[in-house]
Amino acid sequence: MFKFFKRKQQNNTDSTDNNNTIELEGMTLVDAYYIKEDEVSDYIKDRERYSDVLIYVLKQHFPTVERMLEGTDDGEAIVAFHGDEPMRCIYLNPETIDLLRELELEVPLKQAVERICDLN
Repeated sequence: MFKFFKRKQQNNTDSTDNNNTIELEGMTLVDAYYIKEDEVSDYIKDRERYSDVLIYVLKQHFPTVERMLEGTDDGEAIVAFHGDEPMRCIYLNPETIDLLRELELEVPLKQAVERICDLN
């Protein structure tokens, strides 16, 4: 299980000024979350792998799937659309990555993704 902290949301009204990141000893900011330095490599590798699988599986159920919301306070997500309407939004946060890692030990990865995306 990854050890992490969520980046504090910006309090200013200028949404373009997101360069005010806080340095935390032993932590690295990945998207909207601070990850322990010794876990960053595994976290990024798993995050990218699961992102690709989420996109692949969701495209089997929805016509449009995009990786988006980078730089937002909640972080990046995979969003599936039917027309212009978003139908699923799966955030690429440490909780999602941990859940997929745990489920993958129990069931094939495609089934794990279908379960967290409520596609069954």
